[in-house]
This record gives sequence, C-alpha cells and structure tokens, in this order.
Amino acid sequence: MCVPGIVWKSIHGKKYMVLRWKKWQNGQSRVVKEIYIGDAERLARTLENPGYDISVTSLSYGSTASILAMEKTIGIKGIVDGIVGHSGNGMSPGDYALLFAMNRLSDPRSKNGIGEWMKSDYASTIYPEVSSQGYWNMMDRFTMDHIKKIKEEIRDRLISMGYDHSRMFVDGSNFYTYMEENDIAKKGHNKAHRYDLNQISYYIEANEDYIPFYGDSYPGNMHDSKTFGMTMDAIPKSSILIFDRGYNSMENIQKIRKRKYIGALVQSDHRDLTGIPVKKDSFIETRKTVYGIDHRIIVYHSSKLERKRIMAFMKMFRKAYVKVRSIMESGDFDALDRARIYLESMQLQETILLPDVTIASGRMHSRLEMLGKNALFTSISDLPGDEIIGLYKKRNRVEHCFRTISMHDLMAPEYHWTPQMIRVHMLFSHIAYLFLALIYNRISEITSLASSIDTLKTIRITFLLRNKEVRKVVTSQNEHGINAMKILGIENAN
Repeated sequence: MCVPGIVWKSIHGKKYMVLRWKKWQNGQSRVVKEIYIGDAERLARTLENPGYDISVTSLSYGSTASILAMEKTIGIKGIVDGIVGHSGNGMSPGDYALLFAMNRLSDPRSKNGIGEWMKSDYASTIYPEVSSQGYWNMMDRFTMDHIKKIKEEIRDRLISMGYDHSRMFVDGSNFYTYMEENDIAKKGHNKAHRYDLNQISYYIEANEDYIPFYGDSYPGNMHDSKTFGMTMDAIPKSSILIFDRGYNSMENIQKIRKRKYIGALVQSDHRDLTGIPVKKDSFIETRKTVYGIDHRIIVYHSSKLERKRIMAFMKMFRKAYVKVRSIMESGDFDALDRARIYLESMQLQETILLPDVTIASGRMHSRLEMLGKNALFTSISDLPGDEIIGLYKKRNRVEHCFRTISMHDLMAPEYHWTPQMIRVHMLFSHIAYLFLALIYNRISEITSLASSIDTLKTIRITFLLRNKEVRKVVTSQNEHGINAMKILGIENAN
C-alpha cells in the first residue's frame, strides 16, 4: 500500500514542500512517487486558485490519430520509403505522404498552408514544422515508375490483409483546376459544368466497402472508354468487374472476354431488348451477341428506377419543349433548322414534332415505358439473375467515393503546375481517401462514409501542463466521436 506524506526540501537555503508516496518493498520503505508542491506561498495560491499555474493546449486529434492507428496495420510509410528510398534522420517521403493525408482528412490546405494547420493539430507533436519548399523538393523525387509501384504494392497489401476484392466497381470522374493547359490538365466534359476551365480526370477501382484498391489520373480530355485498358490491367484476374455504359465498346469488351464482368447496354441501341414486356420489379433472361460476343442478357424493370428516371426526363422534357417553342415563335428564317438540331442533341426528335411543336403521345408513352428498364450483359453463368442485378445496382459504390472525395476536398484544390507534380499530388490524395475508407470500415456502425470525417473532427486532445508534469486528455462532445475513439483505440494518447 502506498502512503502519501509531505516532506521539506532545502534548495539554495529556501525550503520547498514535496508530496511523496512510500511503499514497503523487501522490508524497506521506498519512495515510489514524488510531486513538487513548492513553498508555502505557492501552495496558498494553488489552494485559492487551483488552475492558476496550469498551461492548457488543445489540438485537433481525431483524423491524425486515426491515420496513425490504421498505419500500424497497413504500413503505407514503409511502402513509400521502400520504393522511393530514404536516408538520414529527417522526414522521409512516407512521412510526407502521411502528413498530407492527415491534413486532407482534417483541414485541407495548400503546401504553403500545411505548416500553419500543424500548429493546431496533433501532427505538430509528431513531425517538425514543414515548409512548402521541403514538400516540393520531396515530391520531385517521385518518378512515374515509383508511383506505379507504390499503388501496386498498396493494392497487393490490401489483398494480403484479406480485404474483399472478389467484386470490383470501376468508374471515372474529374475536377476542374485553374492551371493552364498541360499534358494532364485539359478541357473536357466537366462534372461541375466548368467548361471554361481545364480539368484533371481520374478513376477508382473500389470494392463493395468503398475501399479503393487502385486508381490513377489521366488527361482531362480523354474519354473514359479510352482508359479501360489501364484500369483492367490493375484489377486482379479473379475479380468480377462491374462498370458503367461509358466503358462500352467493341475493343474494350474484347479485352475482357476471358474475365467475369457485368455491364449495361445503351437503351437506344437495343430497343428490341428494352421493348420486351417485363412486369414491374421482375426480370427475364435471354441471349444476344453484343460487341462481337454471345452474352447472357438480363432485362429487368425497377419501380424505383422508373420513378427516378421519369422525374429527371420530365424536367428535361419541359425545358426542351419551352425552348423549341421559343425558337419556332421567334420567326427567324433558320428557326426550323435550329429547333431540329436542338431536338436531335436532346434525343427528342421523335417525341416533339416540328414544325407545329406537338407531342407524339404514342412515342411519348413508349419512351416513358422504357425508363424503368435496364438490359444487362454479362459473361457470368453461375450466378442467379437477381444477384447479377443486385451487383450492377451497387456500381454507385464508386460514385459514393467520388462524392466523398469532392465533398471534403481530398483531391482538389490542386495547386501544382507540372504533370509530374500533379501525379504525385493525386497519389497522395488516393492514399488520403484510402485511409478514410479503412477508418470508415472500422466505424461504419456509427456513421456514414461521407460523415466519417465530421465524426473524427469532433475528437480533440488537451495537454495540461503543470510544472514539468504533462497530462493528456482525449475528448469528444459528440456521442459518435466518443464511440469512434473506443473502436479505433485512440482514446488514450501515447
């Protein structure tokens, strides 16, 4: 049993109180703990105002601590350093990659702003303050071969750790940038409708749990279908591929003819299939040669899909009808040609009839009937039709990835101006999202993918300094944050 007691020490002729705990060990009384109190005047101040000599520092903690916790299992730093190389005691390339991820999951800044962010984050207790020049110098060391090898080794590490890669969902996206045109920043079909700016495109290959096994960037003016070859090369041969219509082409499907895959046909190109009567929320099966290969075809009707598509179609239809009528009523000599060209661009030339701008009710009815249907093509013969449909419906897994990346600025803003720097930035961004996905899979019972970052942001660490004694307290004012701390094992700072 430890017994506390006060003793006096004399230092330079002045007496000071010390609180000691003693314990009997091996037949002797030994001091096992000691706290300095000070002189009588200091003790009086402490009793009257217990917090007067306590220094308090509060830092954001959740994102940085969670990344450190996940890093212990996946080892991104070791992968990066092993490929790029590192010598000396300074920050390694892997450290810079982790620091980038910590910032993106906390408060995204430019390389110039990371040093300022660190002052208010737990990362400042791990790494020295970094300069933008230090970041740029380190990023210059990455070659295209380094980037490729890092992503391949991360993918292989995920597979070896047992993360499911039996079904892989593939899709592409882009984000606009204010940089001038170069080898990767190009004009293209921008998803944010900023057609006046250049954009950077990228794709992600993720599993059902939103975990990205691979991803890469490519020029903003390159159509998704042209990137199919490089995406397929990065996916394990045993995986089922699920992809959207944007990748459909004879060349692409021929490339994967020996693999298992699920895709969807463009309705307007296969009216014989989408015109087959199918009861609501059911499906039928048939076979048809598409893209030069005999395929199993599954035509299904979804009430939910029908409602969603009808709402979108009617909104577009009303806008188009008003515009065509306005063109025709203008009386311009070329009004009919302009109206016809516009309707063809909107694929409504068979539904809105010129020159009197009337609606072809029969064709309109047929168009609406098709909106709830989808025609899937697949090389898989050993899965029931409803499972094939279920897998294809999950293709929006990657859309959730893109939405989360965009919502939390995990890739944009992009402040680099050379293709090489952009690709390193995209690699680091991919690593940041990977950490988020891994963290989410640990705390998925208490939050959504998109809300995971907000949950982590509620977790803070407070340092209480009195004399030379430091106490660390990890807290969250949010119930989800408290639960996340416990699940991730970050409630006690080391």
